[in-house]
Amino acid sequence: MDNSIMLDGDELLHLALHAIQHDEPDKAIGLLRRLLKLQPENGKAHYLLGALHAEIGMHDKAAEEMTHALKLEPGMATARFQLGLLHLTSGKIAEAEAVWEGLDLLGEQDPLYLFKKGMLHLVRDEFESCVKELSRGIELNTLNEDLNNDMRRVLADAEKVLMREAISTEKVHDEDRTNDGKRMLLSLYENHDAD
Repeated sequence: MDNSIMLDGDELLHLALHAIQHDEPDKAIGLLRRLLKLQPENGKAHYLLGALHAEIGMHDKAAEEMTHALKLEPGMATARFQLGLLHLTSGKIAEAEAVWEGLDLLGEQDPLYLFKKGMLHLVRDEFESCVKELSRGIELNTLNEDLNNDMRRVLADAEKVLMREAISTEKVHDEDRTNDGKRMLLSLYENHDAD
């Protein structure tokens, strides 16, 4: 007999979180499914199930679970951000923008609001604004280091694009000059530090 059948909703949720922390997604998914049989309207469980589906590459199922979670609990900002990110990475920019509108209530000092703005700048090829917003969001986000790490990877890519653009622009402006590569790189670092 499976002892987890006798567990209540809170116990199942805590066990699922423990399984997630110990990189046991299959166990966590099973526990969350059991929890949802007991409490089908548990928004947090739907969100966590969606996050696990995203982690294992089941993006459609993840979006479905996160959408349901937000219907049950519209105030879950992390779920809202993650759902928007799922849409964005699937090329559904309008859907991401629609979901992320709810983050506007958080205000300009909230990391999720800044991350949202940064990601939208990214898809519009507005790399300077992207770098600014993501950097500020990382600075303010003291609660979720995993999310910071994800945003740092995006930030690094955006900074590389800016660097390539700066190099390309510098080459065009310097066609008639005989600057060596070292002077151009120094100039780029000086300009980057000034931003």
